[in-house]
Amino acid sequence: MQQGVDSRALFAVFVTKLPRLLVLAVAGAVLGSGLRLMIVGIQMQESCYVSETEYYVAFADGQDEARHWYNDFTWNDVIATDLILGRVMEILGGGYERNQVKEMITADILSDVRYLTITVKGRDAAQVEAVKDALVTALEEFGAAKKEFASIEKIEDQAIAREEIPYFTWRAALLGAVALAGAGVFVTAFSFCMGSVFYTKNDIVTRLGIPVCGMTFRGGRRAGAMEQRQAKMLEESLRRLAETHVQILLMDACGGQEAAALLGELEKAGWTDGSKFGLYSVEDGWKHTGADTVVVAVVLFGQPYREKIADEIAFVRMHGGSVAAAVLAGADRLWMRIYYAQGLWAQREA
Repeated sequence: MQQGVDSRALFAVFVTKLPRLLVLAVAGAVLGSGLRLMIVGIQMQESCYVSETEYYVAFADGQDEARHWYNDFTWNDVIATDLILGRVMEILGGGYERNQVKEMITADILSDVRYLTITVKGRDAAQVEAVKDALVTALEEFGAAKKEFASIEKIEDQAIAREEIPYFTWRAALLGAVALAGAGVFVTAFSFCMGSVFYTKNDIVTRLGIPVCGMTFRGGRRAGAMEQRQAKMLEESLRRLAETHVQILLMDACGGQEAAALLGELEKAGWTDGSKFGLYSVEDGWKHTGADTVVVAVVLFGQPYREKIADEIAFVRMHGGSVAAAVLAGADRLWMRIYYAQGLWAQREA
């Protein structure tokens, strides 16, 4: 079981994954904007006509308490009664449903209780116009009939217009960017904390319980001081194994491809002539069980690999073989420079 989290390794992972996270953020912004525009397009096809009329409500002398009664809730309730809506239906005549007309009307007190705003919204401009005009008459008659009011008068009547649907595409873009980038951050952190990916030699020692000879790096750049030091450590460790064992077999969890690649690198570097080093074969594994033969596990850097290589190691041991050490292969140069505090300020290599 993994003990704790290597915060420096996690930081290096996020730095090297930053370009991918930025791509995810851009993709999320594009996706969010596109979805928002699609929704707006659908809403535009179903948009309504809106009319706003403002009334001045003059309360009668001595009716100060009425100012507290007639708020948003009261007006919306009163308008729906026969006192106002019933009169509106009489004015409109046939062809209108009461519930439909009721849903079209909204009353608001924005600040001062003396100023009442009535909004009429509907799919048909002619119906909105008719309901608005009927409301003007009904409200004026209501103000004249009730003792709480001196009068209710229309003071502003805006022209009927099609409902404006705000695009807010920048908000949708920001939401999409945050959502997709956040998902990328979560997946990256989750994968790291799961412990199936090897980033350092210490990861191999902790999770597999075998020592590490060293590491190799991917990429064709000229080796810097850190790479040269790691190469020297790998050479010395493998040479020590070669001095104490007749045969060293390289094994991986990729069907032998990574082991063969590492063997090629060793031969190219002149560390072996092929007499001591070879490739472990699952089919012939039982033949390599002597004390003079050991297996070196090739562990890939930055790949979900723990379960795969642990299974291969268990297979070797079950057949009497000995896994003496491991090599961390294909390490990312930038990642290692960041991890060893040489990353962003290291001298650029050709």
